[in-house]
Amino acid sequence: MSWDSAELKPCNGRKCTFCGARTPIYYRRYSGEMLCSTCFKKNIVERVRRTISRYDLLRPDDRIMVAASGGKDSLALLKILQIIEADFPKSELIAVTIDEGIGGYRERAAELVERFASSLGIPFYKMGFEEFYGFTLSEVVEAGIHRRLGVNPCTICGVLRRKALSLAARKLGATVIATAHTLDDVVNTYLLNLLKGERNIKPVGLRREGEGVVPRVAPLRLIPEREIALYAYLEGIPFQSETCPYTHSSMRDRIRNFMAWYAAHKPEALYAFLKNFERMLKPPKAENRCAICGEPTSRRICRACELELAIKRALGRLDPDEAEGLEREPHVGDYEEEA
Repeated sequence: MSWDSAELKPCNGRKCTFCGARTPIYYRRYSGEMLCSTCFKKNIVERVRRTISRYDLLRPDDRIMVAASGGKDSLALLKILQIIEADFPKSELIAVTIDEGIGGYRERAAELVERFASSLGIPFYKMGFEEFYGFTLSEVVEAGIHRRLGVNPCTICGVLRRKALSLAARKLGATVIATAHTLDDVVNTYLLNLLKGERNIKPVGLRREGEGVVPRVAPLRLIPEREIALYAYLEGIPFQSETCPYTHSSMRDRIRNFMAWYAAHKPEALYAFLKNFERMLKPPKAENRCAICGEPTSRRICRACELELAIKRALGRLDPDEAEGLEREPHVGDYEEEA
């Protein structure tokens, strides 16, 4: 991630906007605020606290499962929620890493998450594709199944990881899943869905309750990714800087790169897009329940279950009972927006 020199250097002898005493280390261009290291860290936590309150994301007695990939965003979220939830003794925090089975990559991330969660006194769990689906992402890619199905590895990973998080949450008795989607991620998701012509675009990272469904929330949804990166650096949070070997094939990654460039030149642009786009969103329509997993979907069988069954069939591991639920092969148009 690149930084504008004006964002990080001391601001011409001026003092921190908040404390009025210390030298600023960060200039927030979209608000005109200058923040010292101490006030910057406190401000990030307070902004997340306000986001949670504004959108009613968490309850005082929630068992919160943090989806921790080992990257800067998820570990920063774990740290921030640990600070915030200390004020709510009835709440619980657990950290979960989903192991997709990417050889040599996710193992290191899981070890990092486990150490960091332990240092915060937060229980850690690792669950994976092998456990839930009976195959790994690397196995699917090496067999060329993604090409036969017309999807890229990031699409398979995104769709099945989302389902795996729901399965893990149910198994661990979580009442809510907290993901580390930042402002950039939320905007990227809306933009990707818009470009694909989705008609029933649902709010991203806002709590939506449903019987038998564990809701997902994004407490970092109003914080730019670059500020979360700076928070992680200032807090000394260790995180995995290595990127997934399959990331370069994702359409989401291309849009992310464009938005990062655009936001660097117009830092207020992401907030403007989010505000205007969510103002246009219509209330979510009532959805069906997947005939296999019970998750909300607009179809008889959700995308995740259909993709899982299609991969099992390609691997020759589809049970006769499962085959009855598979209506057709998936194709890229069905899945890309959930990557």
